[in-house]
Amino acid sequence: MSFIYLLFISELKISRWLEAFYEQNSNLTTLPGNAVLADVNGDGNYNLVITDIKLEKNRSRMRVYKGTSSIDIALPDVPSCVISFYTDELEPRIPAVAVACGCSLFIHKNNKPFFKFQLPSYPAVPQETDAWKKLFEAKADSSEKPIEDLLKDLSNVPFNSLSNKSQELLTTSKSRIPDIIKKSKLSDIVINYPITCMSSLKRNSNDKYEVSCPVLANEAGNVYILDPQTFTILHQANADRLKVTPVSIKTTGTLAVDFRIIVACREGHLCVLRRNWLEGKNIIQMNTNIVDFIITPEDNFIVVATTDKMLNCFTKRGQRLWTLKLPQIITCLCLVQIEHIRVNLFGVGLDSGLIQLYQGRKLIDQTNVSDAPSVILFGPLGQEEHALSIVTKAGTVIFRILKRTADFTVSSSENVPQFQSKPLPLPKRSKLFLEHSMREREAALEIHQSFQKDLLKLRLDVAKSLLQYKSNENEIANFKGQLKLSAQVRGIGTKFTVIFTLENLESNKPISGISMILHTKPDYYICSTNRILIPLLLPVSSYKARVGIQEVINEGQVPSKIGEMCVIRVFIMNENKTQTQPLLTATVAIPYTDSSLV
Repeated sequence: MSFIYLLFISELKISRWLEAFYEQNSNLTTLPGNAVLADVNGDGNYNLVITDIKLEKNRSRMRVYKGTSSIDIALPDVPSCVISFYTDELEPRIPAVAVACGCSLFIHKNNKPFFKFQLPSYPAVPQETDAWKKLFEAKADSSEKPIEDLLKDLSNVPFNSLSNKSQELLTTSKSRIPDIIKKSKLSDIVINYPITCMSSLKRNSNDKYEVSCPVLANEAGNVYILDPQTFTILHQANADRLKVTPVSIKTTGTLAVDFRIIVACREGHLCVLRRNWLEGKNIIQMNTNIVDFIITPEDNFIVVATTDKMLNCFTKRGQRLWTLKLPQIITCLCLVQIEHIRVNLFGVGLDSGLIQLYQGRKLIDQTNVSDAPSVILFGPLGQEEHALSIVTKAGTVIFRILKRTADFTVSSSENVPQFQSKPLPLPKRSKLFLEHSMREREAALEIHQSFQKDLLKLRLDVAKSLLQYKSNENEIANFKGQLKLSAQVRGIGTKFTVIFTLENLESNKPISGISMILHTKPDYYICSTNRILIPLLLPVSSYKARVGIQEVINEGQVPSKIGEMCVIRVFIMNENKTQTQPLLTATVAIPYTDSSLV
């Protein structure tokens, strides 16, 4: 009986989470990047800050949860993202909450408006500016012809290249067009790209309360780093050399030392920006759309979730480490740091309402909610240090607290192969072993430096060899389409003359530093020269070389091998570089001379 009881207890899965709050009718619509945990009042009670996305004008709001109660703050436009950061070192330490609405950044402190930052505008295209100028110059004309001309001129410009005012004019009803034109000015005809994603970058250290700089990315692919006190632009760069649209952004490092800004784009790119870079570098290209991504704190690995139910892990340089296929569509990601047991996990929200916690590729824990999660956050909430905040697509808000007795450690015996569990057959300590050990302890620094020096030399030699191999491959590939070799054999007796014609087919690139090597069997043929240096070949030109061939008559030669001996092999080699593979090869057939006729 006791055995059955113990078996039942071992198979029973006890939840690691406590249900703390459940609000079903909150009427919230939010997306990843639109929620943050922040100590809004600076009193040590952390609050959940969510932006409620409503497409109707002046209906969007920012909701701040204080325990189980909440307050709403109206927003002037549709929000795209929200962050919290510290702007100064004054006590009490109160963070700022920044909400991006359109091309403006609204900063709040103590749940009150603090500052508004506007992204710089871009001038409109000349065709659009000329069309509006014609309209303003023809204001004295009371007919509708100027308005019709304006709409006609604007329709000839690509819609995504128009300013916001022109886009509104083309998409609104005809009855509202005169009112829009009446309120418009020529100074309003500028292009304002909205902010699509945000993050924060620590200024001097990775301390929890360190002053941080807001990092913004707009729809045009521009990335801005702002000063946290004056809210001016410290640095501006492009996310990629191509035109991309950022959808998510993460940062590592500090502004004063070195940092990396990882940008996920709508086109499936992941780009990296580093200190003093004016243009990002594309390090990862996904085949499907990116849902979200996180950066693990210890190894700086990039975990990317895509719309094809895949989790992908990459190094910071873009090398793929592993992939994992999940059973349902991924809706959001979340970093789960449990500091008191030094465990770093990441949470994955699935469309079925399942939230799974992973450590690498290994599933550690999972919990269920009533609907597909739209946003999941893990961190301090209220007085609790480890709480899971969940907002579902139906608008339900759920708070779950991690039990203090929860254990996420993975048994090492599960991952160690059986052959490693046996003790290694180590030899006994000999006198020579002890002498080597003492020497390594006394000269540890010198031994380490010598090893590193040899290792760097080895890496340098490997890199040189790889570079030479790659350059030779590229050069050979280029020469194959650039050179053409032909041969003409003259003569009927034992003496022949072979005329080689080498042509440069390139229209604007000369060729120099090449030679022609002739290979024959000396028992059958003797060449007047076996190596010919080719002079400079100008574009679309040719070079002819004559070579005398003397056939050696051997009365005892076997007729079956006549086909093998009547061949001369020609190789075009590069004289400037040491390489063994020829640029071009050819085979010339020499007529066979019957010894009975000579």
